[in-house]
Parts: sequence; C-alpha cells; structure tokens
Amino acid sequence: MKDLTGTRLGSYEIVERLGGGGMAVVYRAVQQPLGREVALKALSPELLQDEGFVKRFEAEAKTLAKLDHPNILTIYDFELADGVAYLTMPLIRGGTLRDILKRGPLDTLSAWRYLREIGDGLQHAHDAGIVHRDLKPTNVLIHTDGRALLADFGLARGAGQPTHLTTIGLAIGTPGYMAPEQVMGHDVDRRADIYAMGVLTFEMLTGRLPYTGANRMEVAYSTVNSPIPSVVSINSNLPDELDQLLTRVLAKDPNDRPQTVRDLLSQMAKLPQRRASASGSTTATVPPAGSAPITSRQAITSSDVAVTRTPQSSPAVMAGGGGIQPVETLPPMQRVSPPMVSGSPPPTPSSGSGSSSAVRTLELMGVRPARARGRFILNSYMANYIHVAREVSRDRWHELAYTAGFQQYADHDPPNDEQLGTPVDYLSRMNEAFEVVYGPEAEDQIRAWGRRATERWLAEGRHAIPGVRRLVPGRRRKLIGVVSAFTDAMDNVRGEHTHASLQVDEDQFWMVNFSNMFALGRIKSVKSCHVWIASLEAILRWAGLANDWYVEEVECGCVSGTFDCVFAIRSVQT
Repeated sequence: MKDLTGTRLGSYEIVERLGGGGMAVVYRAVQQPLGREVALKALSPELLQDEGFVKRFEAEAKTLAKLDHPNILTIYDFELADGVAYLTMPLIRGGTLRDILKRGPLDTLSAWRYLREIGDGLQHAHDAGIVHRDLKPTNVLIHTDGRALLADFGLARGAGQPTHLTTIGLAIGTPGYMAPEQVMGHDVDRRADIYAMGVLTFEMLTGRLPYTGANRMEVAYSTVNSPIPSVVSINSNLPDELDQLLTRVLAKDPNDRPQTVRDLLSQMAKLPQRRASASGSTTATVPPAGSAPITSRQAITSSDVAVTRTPQSSPAVMAGGGGIQPVETLPPMQRVSPPMVSGSPPPTPSSGSGSSSAVRTLELMGVRPARARGRFILNSYMANYIHVAREVSRDRWHELAYTAGFQQYADHDPPNDEQLGTPVDYLSRMNEAFEVVYGPEAEDQIRAWGRRATERWLAEGRHAIPGVRRLVPGRRRKLIGVVSAFTDAMDNVRGEHTHASLQVDEDQFWMVNFSNMFALGRIKSVKSCHVWIASLEAILRWAGLANDWYVEEVECGCVSGTFDCVFAIRSVQT
C-alpha cells in the first residue's frame, strides 16, 4: 500500500505512519482547521476493488458509531475520498495490551483490572447486538489514564447479520484466539468472544497461549482437537478453581461456556486469588475481572498477616450496646500498656529497606510486640467506611465497589452491628480499589475517605473514646489520653491487641499498627498509609490539638512487606 504520509485526505493532514496489517494502515493525522490529532485508518486501495471489503470497512464505522462506552474506542468519522476509504478515531498513545504482555505475565491485580474493563466494554457491545470476533491483545489499547479500550471492530458484525461479508472465507480472526466453531468456519455469536476472554485470561497470567504450533494450521488443529491445558501446571501460584473455570470458558462446545460476559465476570469474582496452601489454610476470596482484586500478588490468610512475635493480649471481646460479650477464642494474650519513657527518638528508618527497623527499635524501647491472629474486624467499622466511600466517590461508587469486589455493597451498606464478622483484609481491598480507580488522584480521595470516616465514627460515639470535655488539661497530657484511648478503640475494632504507642520524648509520640488492616497484602514502593494519616489528623482536630501536633508516617508496612506501620505525632514547636 502506498505510504500516505505528507498527503491530505479531506480535512486530514497525514503526519506519520503508525502501523498496519493486510487490510488497512493506521496513520497519525491532524484534522484541520481544528488542529486535532487523530488516528486515521485507511483501507488498502487494492481492496477497494472488492465490494466485500468495502462493505466490511463501512460496517466497522457503523458498528463503532453504535457503541458509547468508556472501554470502547469511539469513532469520529468515515469517508471515501481520493480513492481511499478511511476511518478517524481518537489517537491513543498508551500502546496496546500486547506491549504490556511483551514484558511477561501480569500480576493478578493488573490482569483482573484489565479483564474487568475489557469485559465491561464487551458486554456493552453484546447488549447492542455486536459481536467483536477478533478479541486479542493488539486490539486492546491502553489509554494514558490506564483504561483498557476495545478497538478494531473490523471483523465485528451485528448478531443477526450474516458472516460472509468477505471473499476470503468465513474463518476470519486470529489463530490462537479464535473459538473452535470460528476456526471451522461456522457462524459465531457472542460466545466466541467469551472464548477469547478465556484465552486472554490464560495468556495474561501465564505468558503463553493455550494452543501453539509452528503455523496457523497447527494452532487451528489444536484449538479444535487438543484438550484444554492447565494454567496451574504453568503457574503453580494460581488457584485450581481458575483451571476449573477456564475448562468451561474454553469448552469446544459453545453451549458449555458461560453464556454472557456478565456471567463470566460473576464467576471470576468468586475465585480465590491464589492456590490454597498445602496445609489447607483457606485463601481469601479476592475477585478478578468483574471486580478487580486489590490485595497485591496474593490473597490474605490469617497466617499471611501473622508476623512471628511473642504472644500477648487479653481474650477477644466485642463492644456493643449490650455490654461486653466474649467472641471467638483466641490464644491468651496479656494487655500491656506501653511504658512512657523519655530519651532520644529512635532513628528514622529507611522505608525501602524492608528491615522493619522502626518497629524493632520501638520493641527495644519497651513496646510489646503483637501477633495478629484474628481474621475479622467489627462489622460497624467496615459499615462506616463503606458508607463514607460511597459519599466520597459519588458517581464512581459502583466502579469502586466492583473494583474492590464488593458487588454486594454496591447499593447496600454492610451489616452495622458490633459483631466481629468482617474479614480483616476488606479495608485494604477498598484502599487498593481507590488507588486503581483514581490513579494519580487517589491520595487526595483516600485522605478524604479516612478523614470523613473518622469524623463520622467519632460523631456516632461508638468507639469508647472520651469526649473532649473529659480529657485532662495540658497539651501533652491531653495527647497522651487521646493516643491511649485511640489505640484501645482500634484494638477493640480488631478484637485483639495490635496497636501500641510510646512517648519518645516531650515532643513526640510514636504509634505502631501491627498488621495494619488498611495495608494487608498491599506491596508498594512508597509510603501509602494515607488513611491512617488522615484518621490521626482527624483525631487531633477533634481533640483541639491540631495546632500543636502533626502526624508523619515513619515506616510503611506496604514498603517493608511486614504490613506493620509506624506513625509519629510530633510537636509543631520542634
């Protein structure tokens, strides 16, 4: 095909060639007089002689014009000028999913997020009666904001339209991603796209396709005749349940597959994030696709979050309107109030070292270590944070809820009682969902979430922290009371002793949050406990101490990998 760079088609000045295939070439162009950069997809002139190809190209324009969805690439224009048929659409600079997969298999968090976005766009197309028929990584564009965009509906058709719009035969698509019925040239429906979703899932998590071969024919033969391979045999960290699901999604008979993308996403949402351990410990249910999981790389179990420390603390209790009642039996622990000592502050650790030096220093200074054993937190605490997350996210709440895997809370708050019934990792999942959904804006959103949730929690008075009037006079004595009451209240939320504080000197207090429930499973390169910073700042404002003290995260358990976080409350006069 002749290179159109430097020429003009209609109102479009073609600047450079971006790539192409056997059917069309894509250019970067500028629309005049608007000066808008676009992607211009030009059909090969030789193919204009074939009426079938022209119809297919025009059909792509009409197909895309019907679809309006944040995960589907829109179309600006379709024209036939100067002997060239072409489409124009937004210029996406983030590359394709193929570019990402060239770096190797994805972590589960990234894979599930992309699959959910691809699935949402695909379901929208299916609802409009459109079958894509060529779903593959090169046809998934990555927007600069991180969104996955379905593109290239050149092989798509309306659900009620015939497939033979082309003279090259019915078996059109890309080997390896084509469903068995598509390989054999049969008419296909949305279940062929569901099959391709299964192939994408397989490839994203293993780095290879289910069926490979030396040529197209070998791949096609394996697709139709070979048994479905196991993902667990390639990546032993993946759960057996994923193998069971992909056995259905990649079934030879389309009647044996999930019948809608929505159904597929729902089934994916029930998967554990990793394979159960040999000891039989139960992994947390962390949803992919329909609701992207938010614990990084692995699910959280009680053994995952338990750091090896000397046992302590008192029997687990739950505080309710009817008093204090015993709940699930925990190992005997002795509640120890950390000693208040004076002296030089511990050295600020290197947060990227992973050595937990700040925690170790506090232990050497008298803070009793704690081992998190409980698997649940107070329902009321979770209900408060879900309620506020809905208020903070507003029109993005459903996206946030589904990303965290909380479809059940999309339109309803969770139970709001004083039972220890909420899995301990739920808040970290919501925390991660904020980061996924809001990207660069996440920190501000998370801080607002933590601040408003703490203010609401204080206003309800369900925390056993004494009111401001009951606090003793004196800025330091008042802060001692606030810090002590707050750590006790948070221990009550956990049902065990996992929080401690230490007055290092006259001008600073340090707090340690063992197995921070907002950090569990979240592996980060920078300090990321914005919820707790905002919560502590809200406590200081409530007590009238915000002008005297400020909060700083000293060591982040998301960075160290211990999930034990250390915070300093320092005097503004130092």
